[in-house]
Amino acid sequence: MPEPLPQFDEPPVIETVLGVQFDKLPDFSPAHAGWFWRESLPSTWTKAKEVPRLPDSFERFGDEDRFGIPGLALRAPEPERIQLLQEDEERMIQIQDSKFILNWRKREGHRYPSYERLLPEFREKFDAYRAFVMRSKLGELNINQWEITYVNHIPKGQLWESTSDFARLFPGLCKAPPSDGFDLDHLDCDWRFALKDVVGRLHVGVKHGQLRDETRSLVAVFNLTARGPAEAGKQTWENGFERGHEAIVRFFAATTSADAHRLWKRRA
Repeated sequence: MPEPLPQFDEPPVIETVLGVQFDKLPDFSPAHAGWFWRESLPSTWTKAKEVPRLPDSFERFGDEDRFGIPGLALRAPEPERIQLLQEDEERMIQIQDSKFILNWRKREGHRYPSYERLLPEFREKFDAYRAFVMRSKLGELNINQWEITYVNHIPKGQLWESTSDFARLFPGLCKAPPSDGFDLDHLDCDWRFALKDVVGRLHVGVKHGQLRDETRSLVAVFNLTARGPAEAGKQTWENGFERGHEAIVRFFAATTSADAHRLWKRRA
């Protein structure tokens, strides 16, 4: 029987992203996102923005060229990504012709609502979008990838003062310099791990960051993204979310320090 997942009462997460990718809807336009907004979302969703589209991402396994350099190709303009936001901007839905994404973003005085609460929210909104796509005769949503992301910010002065402290903050990832005479002053590292049974990959990043607000405060940024294929008759996006969430939580707990766990009030 698997060990219970670690739990933290005050984790450093500042953003959580749940999303699915599907085959492109050829007749989709940003106007459809606006139509969905007004027809299917409550009146608390008051804001909309048009931003550049996200590239499609695929996790493939086997004989693919993992280190190939993508070629450049000229393409016709494609529909942009539409962001729909609640009044306080804590929740955001992002829609383009090949993606549906729900973001939770930390706001002052608000605590992380937990994955167990966000998952039903995603399912409700995605079911509404799927029904809208069918009513609008845009085609079927043939889902090909699932993705879940956690973004964590650990402020300077809280568990670390200089980059050399990252080896203590992330003992499962970062190492101290090999000998005296070296003082690590910047870090920007990425790792990729295949999940068990090749159900997806875990992308991990640790780096220095600086907030864009008026404080310009320094933070340690710890990003974890689990992503994998969703295919009919095989792994569904729901199964993928569960496996991805478990991988992120266990990796987060295994690679951060005991001091950090005490600060974040680990319960399990």
